[in-house]
Amino acid sequence: MSIGVVGSGISGLQLALCLQQLSVPVTVYSEHDIDGLKTGRPRNFPARFGRTQQRERELGVFDWDFADAQVRHWAVTAHPGEGEPPLRFLAALRPPSSVVDFRIYLPHLLSAYVDRGGELITGEHAPENLTARHDLLVVANGSRSVRRLFPADPDRSPYTTPQRVLCAGIYHGITEEVPHSLDIHFLPGAGEILRLPFFSPAGRADVLAFEAVPGGPLEAVCHVDAGADPAGFRRRVLDLVAEYAPGLRERVDTRAFTLTGPGELAQGAITPVVRRGWARLDDGTCALAIGDAWITNDPLTAQGANLGSHTAFTLAGLLADTKAPYDEAFCRAASARLWEHARHVVEWSNAFLQPPPPHVAGLLGRAAADRRIADAFVSRFNDPVAMWRTLSSPEGVAAFVADCETAAPAPVGAQGG
Repeated sequence: MSIGVVGSGISGLQLALCLQQLSVPVTVYSEHDIDGLKTGRPRNFPARFGRTQQRERELGVFDWDFADAQVRHWAVTAHPGEGEPPLRFLAALRPPSSVVDFRIYLPHLLSAYVDRGGELITGEHAPENLTARHDLLVVANGSRSVRRLFPADPDRSPYTTPQRVLCAGIYHGITEEVPHSLDIHFLPGAGEILRLPFFSPAGRADVLAFEAVPGGPLEAVCHVDAGADPAGFRRRVLDLVAEYAPGLRERVDTRAFTLTGPGELAQGAITPVVRRGWARLDDGTCALAIGDAWITNDPLTAQGANLGSHTAFTLAGLLADTKAPYDEAFCRAASARLWEHARHVVEWSNAFLQPPPPHVAGLLGRAAADRRIADAFVSRFNDPVAMWRTLSSPEGVAAFVADCETAAPAPVGAQGG
């Protein structure tokens, strides 16, 4: 029995490390070697919640248990609409999330896999050329060359165009009102502005991100060539923050505000999509999709890395418990099992891209008035199944609020700032 894992993102590497622990033979095929994963532009800015960190501890690869790599509070500002005052609350995230640049994180995981005797083969590899070596291929690489194996599933992919255009960079020169906190501003019709502490190759810094509704007032900055016109780009960023998040703008030191280095910026657009979970190759070998090869969610709910980790562990257990064959029946059943969890993440992430329904808007209002509700709401990002159970219906919100109100007395000064 032998498994080939194509891709060296969080899904592929956690799967490989878990299979190692379970004594299942596995080979990782990575476009880059360990040093190559440390270079290049930032591609994403993942937040790994408590359950993902626990899985990393079980793998022996969690190495960032310090304050500069943590988010401990969320400062949420929701702008209801024209002429209405914004809702604001500060909430404790328990346990804290871990915010580590993947150019640090992924080489660490790949090094652990290799140091433990794992086989790594670098370069570009088409899955069709690897089948002779393995009983099953698991594709965790979302590149165009492998996406053709896994066409979009229209029943699970309600969007055919990007719902947000992204512009996110790593900056110096932003201070925090509350240490180790994330700021998020929900702007109806415009999108979202986020600031979060981030442990980057330059050390502790801050990510400032615009998630722009296409055609809205935040979108233009997402298309500015920061390398060709750094001063113009910087000016547009500061002007937008001043207009839409003035409290955040007050914490920007104009003299120190700059990207941490050339190219420390990610711009682009993502169309949320769920692809078919498996494919049968010409020689009869099957390929199973996970990670970016299977599901692409908008990053607004910060679930991508966490879904990838959960999927990797679940699949590793299925592989270890199955003696073979890894045929179409296995792949179909495995993909269905993985979807039992993933669908909650997908449905929640897709719903968050639309204006909040009344019951969700009401929940934010309750959070602004009661710290117990605020803390529980933010901490539920660690449990997407429970979160979607809460947000998907008025009954879910009512039950959640009732649980919060009976759990403990409201703390003094319950309202957030």
